[in-house]
Amino acid sequence: MGKPKILCVDDEEAILEGLELSLRKSFHVVSATSGAEGLERLGEDGPFPIVLSDMRMPGMSGAEFLAQVRLRHPGSMRILLTGQSDIASAISAVNEGQVFRFLTKPCPARQLLPVLAE
Repeated sequence: MGKPKILCVDDEEAILEGLELSLRKSFHVVSATSGAEGLERLGEDGPFPIVLSDMRMPGMSGAEFLAQVRLRHPGSMRILLTGQSDIASAISAVNEGQVFRFLTKPCPARQLLPVLAE
């Protein structure tokens, strides 16, 4: 049995590269640079047991993206990772995407890996 798949969505490629470096030992990492691309990956390579998304992205917020993930693959664990720490974003993410966790950037691997293991 191979490593579990994780879909990471962030409009900053440097963040995606960092996530891949941190997660590649434990997960098969698939990345996307927008919500629209994330939905494409979900359709082509999904389902994913874990979907990790940034909140602020052009075109589609992380909350909107995770809400679509919930509709298409309700069994996927949805995690929001964002540098934006205002309460309105957290409420939106929980209500629209029914996220499992809301984590703030920077999120070191020692904090992220136990959440993913859950």
